Amino acid sequence: MLVDLSNLPSPDWLLALPQLIVLGLAIVLLLADAFVPARNHYTLLTTLSIVGYAAAMASLWFVDGKNATTFWWLFRADGLSVFLCLAILLAALLTIFVSASYVDRLEGRMPIGEYYVLLALSTLGALLVAAAGDLVVIFIGIELSSLAVYVLTAFAKRRATAVEGAMKYFLLGIFASAILVYGMAWIYGQTGSTNLDFIAQALASADAGGSLTEPSLLLALLLLVVGLGFKMAAVPFHFWTPDAYDGAPTPVTAFMSVVPKAAAFAATIRILVQALGPMQGEWLNLIAVLALLTMALGNIVAISQRNVKRMLAYSSIAHTGYIMVGLAAYRTETGFIGAGSGDQGVAAVLYYLFAYAVMNVGAFGLVAWLQHRGRGMTLDDFSGLASSQPLAAAAMTVFMLSLMGIPPTIGFYAKYRVIVAAIDSGTVGLALSIGIVVLSAVSAFYYLRVVAVMYFNEPIHLPRKTSTPLLNVGLAAMAIGSLLGGVFFAGDVFALAERWYRALTVLAQVGIGG
Repeated sequence: MLVDLSNLPSPDWLLALPQLIVLGLAIVLLLADAFVPARNHYTLLTTLSIVGYAAAMASLWFVDGKNATTFWWLFRADGLSVFLCLAILLAALLTIFVSASYVDRLEGRMPIGEYYVLLALSTLGALLVAAAGDLVVIFIGIELSSLAVYVLTAFAKRRATAVEGAMKYFLLGIFASAILVYGMAWIYGQTGSTNLDFIAQALASADAGGSLTEPSLLLALLLLVVGLGFKMAAVPFHFWTPDAYDGAPTPVTAFMSVVPKAAAFAATIRILVQALGPMQGEWLNLIAVLALLTMALGNIVAISQRNVKRMLAYSSIAHTGYIMVGLAAYRTETGFIGAGSGDQGVAAVLYYLFAYAVMNVGAFGLVAWLQHRGRGMTLDDFSGLASSQPLAAAAMTVFMLSLMGIPPTIGFYAKYRVIVAAIDSGTVGLALSIGIVVLSAVSAFYYLRVVAVMYFNEPIHLPRKTSTPLLNVGLAAMAIGSLLGGVFFAGDVFALAERWYRALTVLAQVGIGG
């Protein structure tokens, strides 16, 4: 496809303001780590990280509503990118609250400067994926985010489980990356472009000629789904998840359970919905099958886990399945740009990612809180927590109920939105919505088991008293957000998520010619 490049405008750097702020944060943290005296590292670097992520979130106000593309269609500032960036930055900010004291005190006092820099680089990669307008940018963003998380997973290098989990994650991750880039190469070979809008336009033309079912296109689609399935930990591409989550330092587990998953879903929406929308008939049923397998296996295997981190790892797999149901509920009449403005499936996916960031980082944060006080990660370590630490037990109860989807928690509203979108999409969606309800009932066993242990088992004395003010503030905020966020903010947040479809209208505005 030929494009007239003679009248292209200069890059609009303001549209990339959130990404630039996070990039600047990574550079500042690197310099501060190198030149600031070690005794001031903890306070200064933690403050810089909190201010940096908060500033990046605030800068979304300048980008919201622009609905534009820049850097020669490589970068997009639309409703989809704004919401995804909000969810990613929120998760990164909450991770700082969970991480600060943990990194400075536990696991052999890990180097906090390197930790924060890697966290910022991984966040930057996810933000690039959220705003990508090209397959190359998507791949670069995914790899930037993933490479940093590989290192973070092994950050507690004195523990063999950390190194083992990181190695499994790395090996399967690069294997998935090879499959993903191979699928992208096939798409480029068939359409002549890596730009998402150009690909959609080329496929729409192929659809008119009845050639969308060519084996080469179907192979490309399959490769892309497999590669993205690894990144989001969908069954049967989930094998790395339990060991990586269990071995990584707990704050890293909290981060990697949300931000790389959000980046993977951002890439999936950009590629399948935006670029391969004309092929939705080929990928919708495939996504539906993977969604059912993912939420079924995640919930069933989680029942047998007594290690809470591994239980939450399989819970994370199950939630991947719930989110994929929203993606499988995507329907348009034409499958091309501009259609689907009334669709709720992708909006439900986005809202679920936002809600999941709050409740899941909170659950792992409570595990980190217990580790500060000399307890481990098994169910027995939660025994009688309500007797000695009633506020901590109440916070964990809120997180468990929210992950289970009990009203009025934010997790309930997230599942409700997905179920409604699935039912509206047709027979397959109705079957998937029934699956969500049934498997959520199954999940009650292992979520409520944690609650029962805290309130009904004999209390165990906490080996030590530790002051964790920043972690306490973060846990309180996440618990309140999980409990009341669905009541007070669900409408506004979902209204913001519904603006994702503006991502499909940029083509007409930029005047792409053939």
